Amino acid sequence: MNGRLRKSRILTFDQITNIGRIDAVPQHTSVSSADQFSKDGVSINSYGQGKLIGVVYTVPAHGQIDVDFNIKLQCVTPSDVITLNNMIKGMLDASHSHKFEETESTNVSGGLGFFAFWSGGVSASYSDVKHTLDGWGLSAEDQRKIVNGMMEIAQKESTFNYKGTIYNRDFDYDVTGSLFAIVMDATIQQGQYHKQLRFLAPKVHLNTNDGDSLPVVGTLYS
Repeated sequence: MNGRLRKSRILTFDQITNIGRIDAVPQHTSVSSADQFSKDGVSINSYGQGKLIGVVYTVPAHGQIDVDFNIKLQCVTPSDVITLNNMIKGMLDASHSHKFEETESTNVSGGLGFFAFWSGGVSASYSDVKHTLDGWGLSAEDQRKIVNGMMEIAQKESTFNYKGTIYNRDFDYDVTGSLFAIVMDATIQQGQYHKQLRFLAPKVHLNTNDGDSLPVVGTLYS
C-alpha cells in the first residue's frame, strides 16, 4: 500500500526544542579570553530536536510509504556533518577518541559524536567552546582547521536526500506526521567574518501528529 507525501518549495527546520544534555568531556583549568578566541571560533546558540517544515507524510492503516527525493535545506546536511565528524575524530588521541565514540549512542547526539563534542548538548559562548575544545586535547592549530572546514562548508549549497520506507504497522487508521532530527545552531567566526549555521544530524525520525514514532527501514538519509 502506498501513502502520500506533500512537499513545499522552501524547506527549513523550525525552532528547536531542547531535549536535554549529556556530560561534557572534563575541561582543562586554563581558559583563553573570549576576546582572544572570538577571532577564530565557534559558539553554540541552541541545540535540540527540530521539525522539518514543508514535508508532511501520510501512511495508510497497516501500510507503508516509500519516499525518495532530494530537497534543498537551509542547514548543513548530514553528509557534510559526517565529513566534519571524521576530521575531528582523526585529531583526537586514543582516550578522547573513545569518549567521542561513546557519545554517539546518546539520544542527544543524533548518532554522531560531532553533536555532543562542542558543549555537551547545551548553548555555549565562544570562550566556553574554546574551554571545551582544550579539554578534548585539541591544539590551537587543530581548532583553526576545524573552523576553516566549517567555513568552507558554509559556502556550499545544501542538498538532503530523503529516502526510505516508513511503516504503519500498529495503527488501523491513516497516520500523518513530520520529519524530526537533532539540530544544532552555531555561529562560526573567522577573523572579521562570521556565519550562522544550522547542522542536521543523520538519524532523522518520523513522528505522527500524536507524537508516536513510526518504524523505518535503515535510515531516512542516503
